[in-house]
Amino acid sequence: MSRRALGLVLALACLAAEGTLAQPAVLGMRRLPPFANADLDRQMARIIAQMDAFHGDSATMLLNAALAMTDPEKDHEERHYLLAYRAEVLYYEGLFNKAMRDLEEAERLAQRLGDSTLIANALNLKGLLHENIQDSREALPYLRSALHWFPHHPAARYPVTELHHIHGNLGSYLSALGMLDSARHHARLSLRLAEQVEAARAIAVAHWTLGNIALKAGHADSALMRYDHAWATADAARDHDIGVDALVGRALALAEAGRAARAREALRLAGDYLEAHRAGVGLVTQRNFARMAAQASRTIGDPEGALGHMAAWHRIDSTITANNIRSALATQAELIRADNALEVERMERERMEARLEGERRTRLLLIVAGVLAFAALTGIYLVVSARQRHQRHLAELHAQRAEQERTIAELRVREQVSRDLHDDLGVGLSALKLRSEMALQRGLAGDAGALLREQAGTAEELIASMRHIIWSLQDDQGSLDDLVAYIGSYARGYLDAYRIALELRADAALPDLQLTAQQRRNLFLIVKEALHNVVKHADARHVRLTLRWEGAFHVEIADDGKGLERSDRKPRGHGLQNMRKRAEEIGADLRITGEERGTRVLLRAGLNES
Repeated sequence: MSRRALGLVLALACLAAEGTLAQPAVLGMRRLPPFANADLDRQMARIIAQMDAFHGDSATMLLNAALAMTDPEKDHEERHYLLAYRAEVLYYEGLFNKAMRDLEEAERLAQRLGDSTLIANALNLKGLLHENIQDSREALPYLRSALHWFPHHPAARYPVTELHHIHGNLGSYLSALGMLDSARHHARLSLRLAEQVEAARAIAVAHWTLGNIALKAGHADSALMRYDHAWATADAARDHDIGVDALVGRALALAEAGRAARAREALRLAGDYLEAHRAGVGLVTQRNFARMAAQASRTIGDPEGALGHMAAWHRIDSTITANNIRSALATQAELIRADNALEVERMERERMEARLEGERRTRLLLIVAGVLAFAALTGIYLVVSARQRHQRHLAELHAQRAEQERTIAELRVREQVSRDLHDDLGVGLSALKLRSEMALQRGLAGDAGALLREQAGTAEELIASMRHIIWSLQDDQGSLDDLVAYIGSYARGYLDAYRIALELRADAALPDLQLTAQQRRNLFLIVKEALHNVVKHADARHVRLTLRWEGAFHVEIADDGKGLERSDRKPRGHGLQNMRKRAEEIGADLRITGEERGTRVLLRAGLNES
């Protein structure tokens, strides 16, 4: 049986979380000989030591030096290990864009090598990356593919993803999606496999994941026991990031159990532990700590503490976002520098060619004296023509450089606007929503309670609108694929909240289009307004959302509600007018038809392919 077939068997075992298929056997990782290059092998040992100690800067410098020792055209296996390790370091520092670029190349190299172990390694890390950018549904396909590729007899030269890692990640992500039974199955399987190979960090992660699942299921005492196991194991292994997660989880479990005094003491202990080991804890873990600490403080009735932790969460999340935006700007600057270097090289080559041509003409003039006058005139004409072309070319280069500088300036403005919205307006709205909810918990009734509920709802809507604005400003999410994914994710979450079934149909293959911020924002807001009308007016139970490409981008939203009555054909509000105005702004056609059995919105946007 081939490695790929065995990987498929493992994937089926994973997906049958609630069925009766047999559990996969424990598969230990066989260690292959190290790299033949002794210098590179010693460098790998230093890299792994720095990564185990969570020294991100030192590990990154060593990784970059090691990559410089390899040949991109030949050393495919060596570069896979180095790129995968660098992506892991970047992930812990919150630099998700750079990490994803490294993993894309690492996966291509593993596919070229035909090594199932390394392919599974890249796919598992990509799933981990998507989970930590709050995208569990995108993470699951990568993890299922990792199980599919994971061989029956895995082998590697240096530490890579093992089977208990994949099951552990699946348990965490399924828990985030609310699929608790399947999540519990994978977490327990990860714990069993990790215990058999004595992987202390994986054991601590599995207990922590089982604690999260128990807490979501409302079993605070069971969660507390799991968090205690996770902290004890992580602290003994000096894995301080897992220790921080376990301690703040323990505080939240005590708060959910109604033990306010013990929860406050647990929060203090978790905060002290984080401060003592902050150098060994990545930004992603620090952000998770702030979020869970705010939730625990709110549960025990400590609004000031909750606000403080929420502010810390916003500050760390803003730092991660800013780092990713700076990473994108740095990449753009590198591309511009590379283009300029190529242009200078081309101009130098043209100058050398012109000089050689002049020397050749000189020799011909000396040999052919009879045509001296004609050759001189020809030479003058060629020089003048070349100079004019050169001047025109220089003018074009100046224009291109000015356009690139304007683009960079615009990106910086977008970065600043996004950061200001996130840091200032986001924190303020979150605080307003939190204070309103805390006030409601005191039992206010009557007009005051209704006003607070309305105020909290308005704050939540404004936070969502702010996120949409920030999304429309992000230049690295400007493709048509990104827009379709964002619309689908929003529609599913929005309609689920109102118990309206969604049937989503989207083309698997879309053209590689880059949309302007105006196009993305107007297309999204048209869909958002249409879905809002379904929820508010249609009394529908089912919505079909179709996103396809047929020479243009087509969006169809159909519901099974009561349709448009005659009195509704002249709208009392501005929603339909705004939809038509937004369609006109991007040159799109919008049609809205209503019958007794529902309403249908058809949008056709003729976007230009890049």
